[in-house]
Amino acid sequence: MLLLSSPIFAAESVYSLSRQPFIQCLNVSASSSLPDFSQANCAPVNFHEIDPQGRELWLHTDLPDEILIVLQNNPLGLYLMGKAASVIYLNGKKIAVNGQPSNSPKSEIPGKMDHIFYLPKELLQKQNNELVIHLSAHKGYLDLSYPMHFIGLAEFGDSKRFVQSHSTLGLIFVGMFVLSSLYYGSLALRTDNKRNPTLLFLMSLFAGSQLAVEISRGLVNYEYPTHDLRLISVCLLALGFGLSLLTLLSIKFAGTHKLHWIYAGALLTCVIVLMVPGFDIKTNLAILVPILVSFVLIIVNLKRQFSWHAVKYLAVMSVFMVTVTVTFRYFHELVFYFLVAMLLAYLFIQQASEYSMELESAQVEKTLRAKLEFKLAQMQQQHTSETINIHSAGKIEKIPIQDIFYCQASGDYVEIYLQSRELLYSGSLKSIADQLPTTFVRVHRSYVVNIDKVISMKRDGENGYLVLTNDTQIPVSRRMMPQVRETFSAH
Repeated sequence: MLLLSSPIFAAESVYSLSRQPFIQCLNVSASSSLPDFSQANCAPVNFHEIDPQGRELWLHTDLPDEILIVLQNNPLGLYLMGKAASVIYLNGKKIAVNGQPSNSPKSEIPGKMDHIFYLPKELLQKQNNELVIHLSAHKGYLDLSYPMHFIGLAEFGDSKRFVQSHSTLGLIFVGMFVLSSLYYGSLALRTDNKRNPTLLFLMSLFAGSQLAVEISRGLVNYEYPTHDLRLISVCLLALGFGLSLLTLLSIKFAGTHKLHWIYAGALLTCVIVLMVPGFDIKTNLAILVPILVSFVLIIVNLKRQFSWHAVKYLAVMSVFMVTVTVTFRYFHELVFYFLVAMLLAYLFIQQASEYSMELESAQVEKTLRAKLEFKLAQMQQQHTSETINIHSAGKIEKIPIQDIFYCQASGDYVEIYLQSRELLYSGSLKSIADQLPTTFVRVHRSYVVNIDKVISMKRDGENGYLVLTNDTQIPVSRRMMPQVRETFSAH
């Protein structure tokens, strides 16, 4: 948290010109020369009032002499970050372009969102250096409140050096969210209850995608119209995360009224997001409003029926909500994604615990069902024939079924073991097994055992064996071990 809360800019000499006074000229007629900044269509503005969206404008300012003295031994760069195509003039000389500004959308060439202009030292004067910037932004999709983000002087270098310095660290979180998505996605495919894992998969996917789009500005130098699409994508992904979280908690705590909470929370969130200005605020509220609705839902659930399970979720939601509120100004930094990672980790632990309980409950239910089926088989056996006809030594012999201990395949014959003697059956093990009731279980490729004659089941390394009432030991194949163990437990 201390690392993620550190200053955005690296510890190097960068001098912001955002507080410099600018003169802005609008409606300048096309001319090869620079405009006269003393005309009536020119007026003083500060940097954050500059808005080239849908129009063409010219800016004039003076470079501070003291800054140039400090940076005189280094190659000098002018860093301009904003939604515009731009051309830079230094002391009346055109030195660099970023796209091509124009008074019409057709003739404008969009510039990069973050750009650095090299300032040649031979054009710099000892004093009174004038900087003129020509701007336009006709090809955006949104009308932003603050389209220009930063202007400053520093040693010439990468244009992204002062933008999202934590982008590389953010890739670690992206990797975490990708792994989380893969885990929950595979869990949703393998389990019968797909609802919760699917929602956690969506939350991980939305958070990872939102972070990837968020840090893309620090990794890719895109043109300014892409910035609008990036803001829209971040807001929609945040909305997807918030509504997935609301749906998950509504299913957990709203019971039969879960759809009402989901619909009402989604409608409230969408209305608020559409009404508030500014995409940073929209993105924040796209997550904060569903959290607030979930918070109210858990409180209502606690009033109806107290449970420590709900209290834990309430505590986690409270910490998440308070932290989001405290960090509202820099919500899009990695602090938020750290919180999301911690939230998903908590939900992972809860999901793993619930999944373990479901497996345990399913195993108990399966054992009970097996016992019931076995008892029904025993009852059915009591109403069916108690004897079986065995073809042995050229004659047919009627044998009581309960006298049979086990049958063993021996070449083309089957040896049938009774209490005090053996019979040789001229047929396959499968054919005689089909004639016996369900109390006889195939435990090995060569053995069928009367489970009523079994007194214990033991293991010998990876293999196992059954001990019968006459002390005979019957091997159990490793493949059939789970089924035999379940049948024996039911018996």
